[in-house]
This record gives sequence, C-alpha cells and structure tokens, in this order.
Amino acid sequence: MDQKTALHRFHHGAFLIIAGVPPKTEFGIDCSKFVIAEKFRGVKMIPPGPHFVYCASVGPFGDTAPRVGFMHCFREREIVIREWDAETEELRIRTKGDPEVEKQFIQENIREFDELLAPYDYDSLPKWHNLTTYVTAETVLNLSPSCGIIRTCADLLSCSNDDRPRGGGTCSQSTSPKSHKIDLLFDEDNLLPQLKPIPGTAPNFTKIPPRFCKEASPAEITSSFMDSIVALDKLMGSFSTQESLLAEIQFSFALFVAGCSTDGLAHWRKILAIICNTEEGIQKYKDFYRKFLLCVQYQLPHLPVEVMQPSSENTVYQDVRKLVANCILGKVRDVDHFKSYLSETMLWTFEDIFEEDPEDLPVIVECT
Repeated sequence: MDQKTALHRFHHGAFLIIAGVPPKTEFGIDCSKFVIAEKFRGVKMIPPGPHFVYCASVGPFGDTAPRVGFMHCFREREIVIREWDAETEELRIRTKGDPEVEKQFIQENIREFDELLAPYDYDSLPKWHNLTTYVTAETVLNLSPSCGIIRTCADLLSCSNDDRPRGGGTCSQSTSPKSHKIDLLFDEDNLLPQLKPIPGTAPNFTKIPPRFCKEASPAEITSSFMDSIVALDKLMGSFSTQESLLAEIQFSFALFVAGCSTDGLAHWRKILAIICNTEEGIQKYKDFYRKFLLCVQYQLPHLPVEVMQPSSENTVYQDVRKLVANCILGKVRDVDHFKSYLSETMLWTFEDIFEEDPEDLPVIVECT
C-alpha cells in the first residue's frame, strides 16, 4: 500500500478499539481473522459500511470456542469501542467511564494509537462487499438480536417434558418416497423439541411462510409442491421493497460466513427453497431474479464442503438446478453466466436439468 492510499484510508476509515481481550484469542472482522497479540488494541482504516466483528476464546490445548460477535454499520471516521467480558468471553459495549469522552480523547490522540491498531484487510474487501451489497444500516439495526450479540446459534429455553416430540405424526404413515417428501415438508419441525430462543438473543429474521398449510386440499398441496408462487407472494408481501428482501438474504448468509451462524444459514436455506422452486414467480418478479442470481453466485462458493457436493441428496444443489431451469424457461438475463460460473468454480452440472425426476413419472399399476 503506497503512502497516499494509506493516508486516505486512515483519514476516511473508521476505527474499532477493543480493550482487555486476552492474548492468543482469535479475532476476526468480515472474512479476515487474526490471533490477538499483547499490543493489539483494534482495527483502523475500516471502510464505511456493514462489518461483522467477532472473538473466539482459545483453550489451553488450542481448542477454539464458537465465535461470538456483532454486526455494525461503520460510518466514516467513526470510533467504536468494545471491551472484553471475561465472564461471558465476548466483546460488549464499553461500561467504564463516559464513552463519548473516551471517543473524543481517542480522536484527538489517534496517532498515538496507530501502532496498536491493525489495518483492515483490503484484499478481502471485494469478497465481503459482494456478500453485503444490499445490507444497510437499517438492515443491521432491524435484524440484529436485541441484545446486540450474535452467536453461532441463539440461546434456547429449556424444553419441558410435555413439549418433547412423541412421534406418531404423518411421517410414520408414509407409504411411498414421494409422500414421505411431502410429509417431511409438513412435519420436519415436529421431529425435534419445540425449543424457543431466549428473548432478545436470536436475529430478528422475517417469518418465512410455509409452502402450504396443513389444511390445504390435495390439489393445493400438489400445486404448491410443483410451484411455490403462493409462498413467494407471501414472502414478497412481508417486505417493503425487493431490495430489503435481498438485504435479509445477504445479512443471514453473512452471519454464517463470518460468524458461523447456524441460524443465519437455516434462514437463508428456507428462503432459497421458496425462491428457486417457482417458474411462475420468475415471470412475475423477473427483475428481482436478475439481482438474486448475482447474490447467490457470490454466496454459494462459501458453503461448507459437504453442501457443495453435486448429488441428489444435496437439497441446495437440487434447488439451484431448479432455479437455473426456471430462469432459462423464463428467459432471465445473465442465467447463462450464472450457470457457467457454477460449472467452473463448483463443478456443478446442468446438462440434464429438464429431465423428469423418476419419482415424478407416472406409475403403471397392473389390475388383477
């Protein structure tokens, strides 16, 4: 980095000051991570925009605890101060002294802090920017947990004995692979205890509409199973703009990439299933799908290795194949580039996307 660029980034970037974090703790911001040294006191030259900051304690034998952090939309020249909570092993808002007086002191003496602050890793910025294009300060404020802390999964209330699943749902009555698939869409949540997050600890994600309700008629179930347009319309109706939906898609996935949030990945996965499985929706929201393709293109390479495998058991892979097929039928611009990108980077194939699933073919029954 030349001196002119460094000075510009120093004078226009934001600053994160942290205090009391033990040495050897893992520290990360966005797609970069460090091991905290004795003199480390934060990060400088942070570009304005949304960023995820986390710490993860390291045990005496080198084992690393789950990441605990926060998302913040930094403003130009903003100074953000966090301190280490030794009891919970996480960064919290500064509780000692007057934070405004402390910020004023740091701003006036920022040069003295320079050698204690690591520069933001600008080499990783394009990757992070591609994951958060639509995320705004309003997105961060509305979707972050009320407690301000984001963990790999929300803290859950204990489950009483009465609330434990007992089995015996429709899944146990399935008589064919296809009916078993439909039953799982109904009852997969009932296979687990109905645990609820402790209020204020879970991200404030929008409630995802089901593909169909349990009271749906057989015709409605079949229609919804073939095309999720009804669920997509309800999902679109939950947002003021299409960009706010894209922002939540990116926010939830960014929590997974930077914070290893299982809640974020699960929410992203539910939205993906609705958006991919509708041909009618592409005709209705074509401009949205053009933007969505670009978002997903940058997200998919960050999936865990086991979710990248091109197999019939990989539901993400199958949903993306369905998305490609529907976009080709809907003549969505850029779908060819999207398909080529995934073929090159992830070795996913799309030659047979219009072939019928054997389970969807008619079954010939001989009458005796």
